[in-house]
Amino acid sequence: MFKRSLLALLTIALFAVQSVTAQELPAPSPSASVTQKVGVTSITIDYSSPAVKGRKVFGELEPFGKAWRAGANAPTAITFSSDVQIGGSDVKAGTYNIFMTPQESADWDVHFNGKGKSIFAYNTKDGQDMAAIKADNAASVSVKATEGPFRERLTYIIEAVSDTEGKVTLWWDKTMVSFTVTVPTAELTKANIEASLKDAGKVWRTYQNSAKYYAESDPAKAMELIDMSIATRPNYFWNQWTKAQFLAKEGKYDEALDFALAARTAGDAKPDGAYNFFKGMITKDIEAWLPNASKKWKKANKDI
Repeated sequence: MFKRSLLALLTIALFAVQSVTAQELPAPSPSASVTQKVGVTSITIDYSSPAVKGRKVFGELEPFGKAWRAGANAPTAITFSSDVQIGGSDVKAGTYNIFMTPQESADWDVHFNGKGKSIFAYNTKDGQDMAAIKADNAASVSVKATEGPFRERLTYIIEAVSDTEGKVTLWWDKTMVSFTVTVPTAELTKANIEASLKDAGKVWRTYQNSAKYYAESDPAKAMELIDMSIATRPNYFWNQWTKAQFLAKEGKYDEALDFALAARTAGDAKPDGAYNFFKGMITKDIEAWLPNASKKWKKANKDI
């Protein structure tokens, strides 16, 4: 009888412990994460999001002139999937803790800690060891804080300004602080293209996608790449149509129409799902370019 009672008590205690362990309550500063692709580089920030709660944030809750963890609870961490540049400094791919030093009127200092340390590791009996913080920087940048609309909870925003530039903004209360991250998109893209070319079954598509990528910045290279796609997979509608679009953009409508018609002929001969989707667009392109064709071309193709 005693053993049964003891077993019952132990079972009840175990369930009680499990219930407490499984209990989840709202956090005063809930965890948050934001990720943005800039070119082919992923930038991720993991942070905790404290609330204003009627307090004066900068100057009181977070004193001016003292480095702060730029969030709450655990360190605010920023992760780069590739090497980047911040404030003119080269920063290797990886994760860095962000510290910020708020200022009343001067620029704020943003520190990217390269040692994986918490801001509290730099507290001493005499205050904060700013020299040690700076010594452990993988990079740092001074930026101007600006006034924005009120925001109750601290939030990070990452904006892809272009294929090579990302803008990271901390927004809390009525304060916004931004810094720029530059990414080596051209070099990474070239490496990705070269790696993709090792997959023989997708080489034509790699050439085509690469051609589209270079269409704005380097039309000559784009044309070279689309020709390689056509050589790798001839008589396919998609790469023929892509070349037609490139030629039309250069005002070479006779040649553009030749490739567009070839694309339609190839697609009609062996229609697949992609062709069935794009067929109407190819026809619209042909109709749009026809008025710009030369008289010679129209005479030679009067049966269209």
